[in-house]
Amino acid sequence: MKKIVTFLTCLLLIGSVAKAQNFDAGGSVINPSTITAFDMFNIGQSQAILSTARSAALAGAMTSLGADPSTMSINPAGMGMYRHNEVAFTPMIGFALAKNGNASSFESNSKNRFGIANFSMVARLRESGTGVTAINMGLAYNRLADFNYQTSFANVGQPYNNSIADVFAGMLHSGSISRDYLKGNYNGFGEFMWERIDPTYWGAVLGYKTGLINAQDTNWKRDMIAPDATVDGYNTVESQGSLGEWVWSLGMNFGSKFYLGFSLSASLLNREVHTYYGEGYRYSSEPEIDYRMDYFNYDQISKMKGTGINFKIGAIYRPIENLRIGVAFHTPTYYNVTYSYSAGMTSRVKALNNVDDYTTDSNGYIDPPFSERTVELIDDGDYSWRFTTPMRLMVGVSYTVAKQFILSVDYQRDFNTTMRMKNSPYGALYKDYIKHNFKGSNALRVGAEWRFIPQMAVRMGYSVSGSGVADKNAIYSSPVIYNTQYMTSGLGIALSKHFSIDVAYIYSSSHLTPYKAFYGYDNRLDYAAPTVNSTINRHTAMLTFAIHF
Repeated sequence: MKKIVTFLTCLLLIGSVAKAQNFDAGGSVINPSTITAFDMFNIGQSQAILSTARSAALAGAMTSLGADPSTMSINPAGMGMYRHNEVAFTPMIGFALAKNGNASSFESNSKNRFGIANFSMVARLRESGTGVTAINMGLAYNRLADFNYQTSFANVGQPYNNSIADVFAGMLHSGSISRDYLKGNYNGFGEFMWERIDPTYWGAVLGYKTGLINAQDTNWKRDMIAPDATVDGYNTVESQGSLGEWVWSLGMNFGSKFYLGFSLSASLLNREVHTYYGEGYRYSSEPEIDYRMDYFNYDQISKMKGTGINFKIGAIYRPIENLRIGVAFHTPTYYNVTYSYSAGMTSRVKALNNVDDYTTDSNGYIDPPFSERTVELIDDGDYSWRFTTPMRLMVGVSYTVAKQFILSVDYQRDFNTTMRMKNSPYGALYKDYIKHNFKGSNALRVGAEWRFIPQMAVRMGYSVSGSGVADKNAIYSSPVIYNTQYMTSGLGIALSKHFSIDVAYIYSSSHLTPYKAFYGYDNRLDYAAPTVNSTINRHTAMLTFAIHF
């Protein structure tokens, strides 16, 4: 493992970005070497619905309800409604299935995951008949987001100009990176000095080192892939990890009419993404070139780990016995994130005219195949990423009928343009980009609970979140979720005075903005993979065990 981000590297990166502005390259395969504004946005879209089984079954419509550990992460004023001490634990299991529009299938589009959604303890610190009727304190871990999914597709039979090799060539040309510079970029031990190359170009450099592209000076092109080749592209993205928070809460009850609460939260971010892209080439006849590339494989691994801190304040008012009105405000979460990235590429090439005298096998293929790996880029310490997610406002109203039926409605507003990159190893702050490409988003949650007998309750819920991007039909540098719908159900059972269980089932469907595996264009060139429209559907089951005393 080699830490390569230095002050000199940062200067090189800033200069390289400036040079490359006339060639716009991006896509889900091009961008994993850095944290983008869309990564910041996706992290900020927390799913408080994943905390406890009761909250999940009510689709997270808990802003005006209370006496549940999920309120610590939604509206801490609900802590004031506890009338007992409690310990709760919620395991969960999820199944994610991706659909990619009309794209052909390649590998599996499903992924299963077991995890912990909640662990919490609540203690009653004060009980009184006047003034502050009760003060309750809680400590909990609540899961906020699930990053586990796999999406895979193939674009078969594409024309010659739908190869990522052309984008790599355009990037190196625009960055004024010459072949002679790359050939001389070795230290005294024969090791390639990746630290002298902007990580944005690492994929393109791998393309050169494995034969996808070649150059005279900075005039990059491909010479092992014939002009009449048909391109078959294969793309798989496997994401794993989660976002959760340890939250300390204090809730106060003023005469069972007004409730006030505060939460201090420490978020734990852990996400790892494996991105695979490969191309295979088919030829109608043997091409008149010295070396014929049959296929290449490109693997990238990016890891994001970090912690964040935020503060929540909330209040609930009961103007009449059956009506509750709640409001909560969440400050932005201030993240400090370590980011690591590495990549590797291999290719299979047949020597038709072995002018470079490579070793070949009995079938004429260069043996061993071209293969190259980058070092591991690690952004940490003084070069870590620091950013803030959006601030949030939540309002909720609930009404109880005959102490048996509860209807709860929540509205949430995320102020996405308040996202900020506070520190980037490469000087990318994204402020203007965020202003022009994001907007405030809204979410509506509705939950209903019917306690048809004192020991049992049936629950249902629905939630929908709107788009936080300025144009949901635009093709951004990487895909981003613009709409998610939840349909939920559950059951609560009081087994005794001191023990209860809750179960919940969640179906969610998240729609991603259209995206491409890669694209690259300027005033002369326009290369792009076909557009993909993906939807990620999830099935989640949760079970909460609670002890009251």
